[in-house]
Amino acid sequence: MPELLSDHGDQTDFYEYIFNLADPTVKLRIYEVVLDHYPKSIDECDGYLITGSKLSVYDAEDWIRKLETYVQLLNEKKKALLGVCFGHQLIAKALGGKSEKASIGWTLGVQNYDFQDTFPWVQDQSQSVGLIHSHQDQVTKLPKQAELIASNTRVPIAMFKIGDHVMSMQGHPEFTPEYAHAVATMRKEVLGEEVYQKASDSLKNQIADNVEVAKWWIDFFQYNNQ
Repeated sequence: MPELLSDHGDQTDFYEYIFNLADPTVKLRIYEVVLDHYPKSIDECDGYLITGSKLSVYDAEDWIRKLETYVQLLNEKKKALLGVCFGHQLIAKALGGKSEKASIGWTLGVQNYDFQDTFPWVQDQSQSVGLIHSHQDQVTKLPKQAELIASNTRVPIAMFKIGDHVMSMQGHPEFTPEYAHAVATMRKEVLGEEVYQKASDSLKNQIADNVEVAKWWIDFFQYNNQ
């Protein structure tokens, strides 16, 4: 949100912050796909991450359709691909699943979920984790080749994987509680008092497993580049 940039930074700042906590040796290269900036070759990086977005995957935007095509290419070549929130939803849609506005409305604050399966690249995976959420869209149907990893009652498809080369999640390890609270506060009128208060309480009183899950990201990229 432009109104929050001066206090909280942008996507680049979020990801540089969380990757630095997880592994300071990771080098990020940012591609502004909204401006049609793409790698010259898919081997330009060891793997790719599609971030969140203020738009929805079903919005009629040329850059979203082009990014879907790029997801299909990365999947075909089995290049390591990680999706977060919008990225999670876009990967599902691009590869034959479905993402849409959730019938339950907005999901915000720290969401805890349990695991139906494990990520093979993660050692000693926790039985449950909590991540910050801020979305009204969700993946409602997995691609045929995808395996469900984690879920809860509000977010039935919270994490999934495809083979060993796609890792995808709805939650935001890169969000700080302060930023998520500021976003919720800006949307308070739309959310309603009950939804807002519940999200606010969770962000103030629960600690999200941000760094733990970000380390899973590192494990994922290393696993694909052995």
